[in-house]
Amino acid sequence: MFAWGANSHAQLGLGYASEQCDKPQPLTGGEGVPFRGEEILVASAGGGHTLIGTTDGKLYACGWNNRGQLGMGHLNDCLHFELVGEYGFQQLYAGWDVSAGINAFGELFVWGSNVWQQIAVPGIKNIPTPTRLTLPDEGRVLKVAFGLQYMVVLMESGKVWVLGKCKFLANDYPAEPATNLTIRCISDRASVRDVVSGDNHLVLVIGDRKINCLGDGKHGQCLEDYTIPEDVIKLESGWTHSGCLTVNGAVYLWGRNNYGQLGLPGQFSSLPQKLRLETDDMVVKDLSLGSQHGAVVTKDGQVACWGWNEHGNCGTGGTENVWFPTVIDLPRPVSKVVCGAGFTMAFT
Repeated sequence: MFAWGANSHAQLGLGYASEQCDKPQPLTGGEGVPFRGEEILVASAGGGHTLIGTTDGKLYACGWNNRGQLGMGHLNDCLHFELVGEYGFQQLYAGWDVSAGINAFGELFVWGSNVWQQIAVPGIKNIPTPTRLTLPDEGRVLKVAFGLQYMVVLMESGKVWVLGKCKFLANDYPAEPATNLTIRCISDRASVRDVVSGDNHLVLVIGDRKINCLGDGKHGQCLEDYTIPEDVIKLESGWTHSGCLTVNGAVYLWGRNNYGQLGLPGQFSSLPQKLRLETDDMVVKDLSLGSQHGAVVTKDGQVACWGWNEHGNCGTGGTENVWFPTVIDLPRPVSKVVCGAGFTMAFT
């Protein structure tokens, strides 16, 4: 396991807080890392915290905890990965200061900030431990995404629920009546297969290739009925840019590009641009977008990063923004990469 970038809240799990780590740092087993790399089932990185779920059902967390987003029952930051509990989460999601997990039964648990009523009823600002959330739709939950002031929940039925403060949905999707939640349902976009969120926009995959977007589009991040050339297998979003990975290992990116978020020069692109790696034989198997940077893992285990690099989050050894995907020097092949808001985690 390796980590780099912003570490002001000890979100890298290294056992200390620092302004940044501009090169990959190894995380080794022991007191600070109470699990092995091969035991990691799922991981997620947020505004300043990191969540790890292991194959035996345990949840670990480290970093920023001002709203209880680590789930530890208190509001103190954690320098090391600490055991939260055994929840059997199959998927984990970390927002700016909020978190969610889905177990094998499709049940949704939430914890962290509730300032905008994005995870619970009014009057509760923080939920410091993972708490079951029941939605009006009683089916299985497939996925969660976080905006800055709202949470998005994709159901097995294809319906999308949005909880919290989401101004761009207010006119077209009125709040559901007879519920203690500030919640809206998007059910007019056919059956949604995947969803992600930027700070103030949603990206939906309809069918295998069609992209629909809702919300702020001033930086080109909102596509309308755009068809990707290949089947989409993973959808990702930063704050004001978005992207997807296709079945053939291609990455398409669109939206804001003031820091090189799209992996090429320019200010923005309102049409998807294919990511160009150092050589044509580098095929991508995993993609992650942070707030304003991105990373991919190739089939042979190489990691390439690009975009905003103020905290060394691209792992190049400096803090200059990275305008083209650049391979990071790592001692062994990587299988998965996760980007947070200014930091990156890679798992071997």
